Amino acid sequence: FWSASGIIAGVFLLFVLALGVAEPSQQPQPTTIPEMWDAWCARCHAQDGSGKMPEPTITVEPMDFTDCRVTSPEPDADWQLAISHGGPAVGLSSEMPAFGDSLTADQVSGFVAHMRTLCRDTGWPSGNTNFPRPIVTEKAFPENEFVLLPSVSHDSAAIAAVYERRFGKRSMWEVALPVHSRDGIDDIEVAVKQVLYSTNSHILSGGLEVVVPTGLVEPYLAFGASRGSMYFQAQTKLELPARRDQAERAFVYNLYAGRDTSNSPNTWTLGVELNGENRELAITPQLRKGLTKTGALGASLGVQIPLNRRDRQHTRVIGYLLWEYLEPVRARP
Repeated sequence: FWSASGIIAGVFLLFVLALGVAEPSQQPQPTTIPEMWDAWCARCHAQDGSGKMPEPTITVEPMDFTDCRVTSPEPDADWQLAISHGGPAVGLSSEMPAFGDSLTADQVSGFVAHMRTLCRDTGWPSGNTNFPRPIVTEKAFPENEFVLLPSVSHDSAAIAAVYERRFGKRSMWEVALPVHSRDGIDDIEVAVKQVLYSTNSHILSGGLEVVVPTGLVEPYLAFGASRGSMYFQAQTKLELPARRDQAERAFVYNLYAGRDTSNSPNTWTLGVELNGENRELAITPQLRKGLTKTGALGASLGVQIPLNRRDRQHTRVIGYLLWEYLEPVRARP
């Protein structure tokens, strides 16, 4: 027979064994955006967002969210699309999974807001003011682009090649080489642009263009703003010749309104411009298309229609083909 002490010892042993095989307590689920980032995102992007891990968990190099030069030009909509639908939705790697079924729209926006804080260097203009480029109106946002701008009318054709390069947080320089069907290579245009004011939805820049060797000096202001699904861009410019016998002074003004048909980088954009120079006025309806999911290539086509003084200006088919040369052209595997 079992003694009383043996029974007690047996019961105690069974209790210890029961504790050993019991289900371990589950870790509490993350509830805040920083907690979710640490639990889900940091395994690939690192806790600080740099993507630098002691042992990488993916085969592609993740975006460095601490590099303001890379992340600041990106609009919130691109990041929201990548979080909700995965990397392939914006031409990135399929190793970036989709979280649209797990997160609410507010949580997706919260992740984007958190990712913005990982760029700790202030002063960069918001990527939400990096609006699609109009054909004629100068953008206020500084860019890294190469652009071809063809123009065809009933009696002439021309094309301009433009190279743009950012420097610093808010500045850009560019050089343009126009070529005309009748006159050949025209004067070279050199310009600089500086962002003067920027919020999450508004941007104002000032610039100066110089035409060499003619000596034409062209100071300008460029503005951009968004309201709901619409965005508006404007430019005013003075053309001041070094010699009045070579060219006339001119006041140039351009107004643009447009909207995207979706949030995808390769969406269609519908727009219209009002273009004026002194007393001459024209309207330019246009259509723009992103050619890749990454947004690195884009094209636009429009028709500039004179509204007055048709003896001095003619209907022209104009457009552009642009390449954002720091962005990947094709989707990554």
